[in-house]
Amino acid sequence: MKKRRAIVWGGLVLLGLLLGYAFYALSIQRGQDTVTRIYQTDQNGTPIISPGPITLVGKAGHRNPFRAGINGYVLTNRDPLSTLLPRHNQTIRLKYRAADTPAELRQTLRQARYLQAGTQNTATPVFQNYQYQGSAKMYGRISTSSDGRVWIKLPISYPHVQLDRPSVLYARDRLTLIDGQNCYWTTNFKDWHHRRLKLKSTRFKSGRVLTVLAQSSNKAAVVVRGTDRQTSRTKLYYGQLTATGQIKTWHALRLGTLKAQQVIGLNLIGQRLYLFRQQGAHLSIYRAKHLDQSAQLVGRIKLEHVSHQQVTAVNLIPTTRHRYRLIFNLMADHQNQKQTRYRVLDRDLTAVGHQHLLATDYLWRQFQISQRGSE
Repeated sequence: MKKRRAIVWGGLVLLGLLLGYAFYALSIQRGQDTVTRIYQTDQNGTPIISPGPITLVGKAGHRNPFRAGINGYVLTNRDPLSTLLPRHNQTIRLKYRAADTPAELRQTLRQARYLQAGTQNTATPVFQNYQYQGSAKMYGRISTSSDGRVWIKLPISYPHVQLDRPSVLYARDRLTLIDGQNCYWTTNFKDWHHRRLKLKSTRFKSGRVLTVLAQSSNKAAVVVRGTDRQTSRTKLYYGQLTATGQIKTWHALRLGTLKAQQVIGLNLIGQRLYLFRQQGAHLSIYRAKHLDQSAQLVGRIKLEHVSHQQVTAVNLIPTTRHRYRLIFNLMADHQNQKQTRYRVLDRDLTAVGHQHLLATDYLWRQFQISQRGSE
């Protein structure tokens, strides 16, 4: 009898110890912070979400707030996070591909009225339409628009290289990004090819590509800022880009009273070239009727709330027969980039109404816009 009682009491003590340890372990788990870092990239490893990684900090066993879905993309590997946060810290890498097929992506590009190539800083967060640019990691992005106001990023796999001032071309089902002396192109929106542009000339030295102007579905002009070999002055030159990445003949742009160092943006609308210069809170617009003709001052637009701020990128696009949209970026003090803005201009390049925020799904850094990139 005593032996049986001892066994029962021993079992009860052991059960109590086990229950006590279980409650202790559970209390430790619920009181412990867990840190999960999540990297979301496309198939080439280029970050999709800004900033990356996403960091989750919470109590183990609590609800997991992270959702793996990204608009326009499909997850290609398993998401190991459960509905509750784990006890241990972990790093998760998720890869995505475009939800649309190559044929659907080609149709999107053909139907787009405007194409934009730009860069996104994936190193710092965006807060109240501002982003600090101190530790910038710039990756290329392409957006499309039907009205020039609402822009949607093309959800494809981008080249896993940092870009500076890319321009986009789309012709014959080939999508091309040109940045500096580098040319990247793809036909399946995943695998990118690369070659160096052959920018050699006896007319200039130390050349740097400013932009690529789409003239038609088969023609594009490269604009370079270079130092004239005879006068040592900075000038802008343009040349026709061939299919093999060569420019056979270079010509100097005739800027008139505008100096090459003052040009902060260029656009080609039809045959007319538009150039922009910042003067305090104003943007001066110059126009040449053709690439080989002299540019003249044709407009001066006052930008709102631009005191002590720098215009870092500017483009002009036509929206109707008698309306234009002036799209620009501002860099505030302490390297704070603002969300892209626009002003409506009439046929005489006079501002109409107030300036507004452009509707984009990420904050543009540098950008270049072309009209009807597929034509």
